[in-house]
Amino acid sequence: DLSITKTDGVTAVNQGDALTYTIVVSNAGPSAVTGATVTDNFPANITPGAWTCTATGGSSCTAPTGTGNLNTTVSLLAGGSATFTVSAVASGTGAVSNTATVTAPVGVNDPAGNNSATDNNTVIT
Repeated sequence: DLSITKTDGVTAVNQGDALTYTIVVSNAGPSAVTGATVTDNFPANITPGAWTCTATGGSSCTAPTGTGNLNTTVSLLAGGSATFTVSAVASGTGAVSNTATVTAPVGVNDPAGNNSATDNNTVIT
C-alpha cells in the first residue's frame, strides 16, 4: 500500500518568497516495491528549483537530487519511505493548488485513495 503526503507548512505566501515542500512517499507493505513513480508537476505560479530525496534504510531513490518538476522513481521496503525536499519560489499570484502523486509499477496491486496529496496556497503581492 503506497501513500504520499505533501506540505509546505504555510497557507499564504508573498510573491517572490521561497517555499520548501516536503513530500513523503511510504510503503505500508506487505511487500517491497521496486520502481514506484513519483511525479509533481508544479503549477505556473510556483517555480520549482532543486530537490533532494532521502530514503530510509534498505529503500532507495533512483535520483537522489534533481531540479524542476519531479518525475523519478523510488524503491521501498515494506515499512520504508522516501522524503523529497523541494525548493521553490512563488512566482505568480492567486490560489495555487499543487499535487504530487505516487504510482505503483505495472503488475503491483496498490489500493487507491492515498496515492496523491495536494498542498494549497494563496500567493499575494
